[in-house]
Amino acid sequence: MGTAVRVSGLTKRLGRTQALAGVDLRVETGRVHGLLGPNGAGKTTLLKTITGLSRPDSGSLELFGAPFTRGVLRDVGALVTQPGLWSRYTAVEHLRLHARLRGADPALIPRLLADVGMADHADRRVSAYSLGMRWRLGIAITLLARPRLLVLDEPTNGLDPVGMRDMRALLRRLAADGVAVLVSSHHLDQIAQTCDEVTVLVGGTVRFAGPLDGLAWDGDLEKGFFALLDRG
Repeated sequence: MGTAVRVSGLTKRLGRTQALAGVDLRVETGRVHGLLGPNGAGKTTLLKTITGLSRPDSGSLELFGAPFTRGVLRDVGALVTQPGLWSRYTAVEHLRLHARLRGADPALIPRLLADVGMADHADRRVSAYSLGMRWRLGIAITLLARPRLLVLDEPTNGLDPVGMRDMRALLRRLAADGVAVLVSSHHLDQIAQTCDEVTVLVGGTVRFAGPLDGLAWDGDLEKGFFALLDRG
């Protein structure tokens, strides 16, 4: 169905730290691609670069088959940092405001609230929301413009087990509808239950990239992941 993201030889230094050191990444349309790695591996830096929040030092980035430009970001939905929400506004008020700003159809709002499990909290102010509820609303906002690429950093952040299950199901539905989904996580179980392909970053370099079952060792994803880390 096509390649949504193609990263080649991407480098980025943050102070004295080489956050990305020649990273390659490919994300296909209609697939859920997971980023795995320990703290400081470069996952968030890579996501920020793909979504235009950070500029690489070198390397190339293509979105939807063309070199990166700011204009192409209109087809990208991203939640990489804490969602910027107003405590005295409700979920519906946030979505109506963002719909006006983005030229999105406000008729989508009830369905989006249901998709992220917020239909019963639509008229509550954000000040009463838990962390998980804030993330759910942030994801709903990213989906307003019907993005072709969805980029999420720790999408199950703050969610309870039911919320995690529902979020996994939502990401799978989006992929089935032709959206390219790129997610990062520290949680092997969430990646295992959600993703088609996975890229493992360690120290700003790619240690593995390919189908999820290719990372497993004797059928055990955790063994395969830690084997990569143990190689130094």
